[in-house]
Amino acid sequence: MNPYTHTRGAHRVPVLVVMLALAGGPVLAQQEHYREREVLTPEGDTWVAAPPQTQAAPVETLSEARRLLALGEYKQAYKLLKKWVEANPDHERIYEATLLLGDAEFGRKRYYQAYEQYEIVTENTGGALFYKALRREMDVARAFLAGEKRIVWKFMRLPAYDDGIEILDRIWERVPGTRMGETALKLKADYYFEHGEMDLAQDEYANLVREYPHGRYTKIAMLRAAEAAEAAFPGIKFDDRALLDAEVRYRQTLSQFPAYAKHEQVPQRLGGIRQLRAEKDLDIAKWYERTKHADAAEFYYRLILKDYPDTLAAEEAKAHLRGLGVGSDQRGEAQEESS
Repeated sequence: MNPYTHTRGAHRVPVLVVMLALAGGPVLAQQEHYREREVLTPEGDTWVAAPPQTQAAPVETLSEARRLLALGEYKQAYKLLKKWVEANPDHERIYEATLLLGDAEFGRKRYYQAYEQYEIVTENTGGALFYKALRREMDVARAFLAGEKRIVWKFMRLPAYDDGIEILDRIWERVPGTRMGETALKLKADYYFEHGEMDLAQDEYANLVREYPHGRYTKIAMLRAAEAAEAAFPGIKFDDRALLDAEVRYRQTLSQFPAYAKHEQVPQRLGGIRQLRAEKDLDIAKWYERTKHADAAEFYYRLILKDYPDTLAAEEAKAHLRGLGVGSDQRGEAQEESS
């Protein structure tokens, strides 16, 4: 029997043709499949490899990341977003993903790392995303000023108060004149006030009033500036410049916001400052008296009677003048008799 033919009924089919057809099927199929990945040249006479198709980035990943963030699964969200951002640097939603990556870092209490992600967004975007990133940066500043630490070298946790102040400064520089900028200035001033840095607090509150004369915090900033100045006074043994500043600021508050000032007992505070200034002059007069400078002592005692006649220091000044053998002047005597 001829091996190259196969007999079935009256038909003779060449076996070799059948074998070639069976063997060639996969090849032809492969060639056809390969053709699907090729394109014709512009001339239309040659097949060339098609450029790789850019598949749409899996934006569903961002939805999943938001879900994880809402559940507090910050570590899982971080891993998911980190991989997405690295794989899709040119995607149209890259900065949205970067913001979410910052949120994941914030949730992990890696505050400065979160700030770095937010900075990428603020430096490359505008509009709603820009302002959202700035609000997140303000949250980082609040955390640092509240005592949260900055992670350095992956294991060291260091105080970051200065970082918080610097972040607030940068926010103000980016959006001056806005409500967000106003909030940044107030947070900065409040931090200094609450931590006893009264000179800086006074300056920052004064700056807040200057930049936002009709703002949300104007009256409280004016009062705080006065309180900070008063608190900065170290005592009657020292220069009274802080007391003078406090008096001026209290009077400004009383003039512009009389009802608020009276509610905050500003008139009584002004009375307290008068007492302190009188006590300071009395202390100076006593020093001159102790050091045998009677004329200088008499000058200051009489100055107290003139400037602060209604104070306790004035009564003591009268007693010291009598001790010096000079008594008070006619105006002082008249005031004493009328009282």
